[in-house]
Amino acid sequence: MAARTEAWRRNANIGASCLTGSAVIALTNPLDCLKSRYQVAPQSGGGVAAFARALVAGDGLWRGLWRPGLATNVCACTISVGTRIGLYPTLRDSLAPAEARRSPLFMYASGLAGGALGYSVAAPFFYATRVAHVRDLGPGLATLRRLAAPGAPALWRGAPLLVARGAVMSGTQLATYDSAKGFAVDRGLLDDGPVLHCAASLCASVALTTAMVPLDVTLTHYQASPPGAGGAAACARGLLAARGPRVFVRGWLPLWARFLPSTVLTFLIYEQARKLLLGDFLR
Repeated sequence: MAARTEAWRRNANIGASCLTGSAVIALTNPLDCLKSRYQVAPQSGGGVAAFARALVAGDGLWRGLWRPGLATNVCACTISVGTRIGLYPTLRDSLAPAEARRSPLFMYASGLAGGALGYSVAAPFFYATRVAHVRDLGPGLATLRRLAAPGAPALWRGAPLLVARGAVMSGTQLATYDSAKGFAVDRGLLDDGPVLHCAASLCASVALTTAMVPLDVTLTHYQASPPGAGGAAACARGLLAARGPRVFVRGWLPLWARFLPSTVLTFLIYEQARKLLLGDFLR
């Protein structure tokens, strides 16, 4: 009976996480699209706000920022969030001995492992999304079919870099969020509830953006380049030679603008869904 209860809790947590991933990306896909398109655009002095205004003025909000890659992005984030957050409590509690369960090291390792698995499975959907974003190719499902034309392995182009990016993002986000929550609760600073969830999410969004922006810049340029243009490492070297080290933080602000609301929404929705299904918040 105990095993059945534990299995049910694990599956319910995965279900809450899948719901979270699909809901959040449906709302934040315009920010994801803006970030990708800005990263590959020629450098200019206008900044990201001017770039966004020009896109919306030219194509409208729906066609310019919301529709591109929407369907494949929803699929990708349902899979990746459902895996990395859905398995996080199980991995954390299995990897860490009882006395070290609140250790940031084990939190990071658990988020890293779940992120690597989730992004490995979702890689084709993320690839199609990124191509649809930068080339304005519609919701992304037709892009997915076109990219698969040379054979299914083609859908995993750039997957090692994507998985590394996703694993770093997952480990950093979950470890920072869980640690910030535990710190506040243990010291009586805030009760475990929506206010604390928002505060911990803010901390997590800053940490994960800083950790992953160099990988994100490289991945965007690599997957937007024509096939046969060289590997991801060659792409990074080319960017460094052509544009200097600052290119690897280009897009930090739109990336954070994308991750701040998505991280807050992710944990608000997840914690409430978990409370509804399991009767408690993540602890």
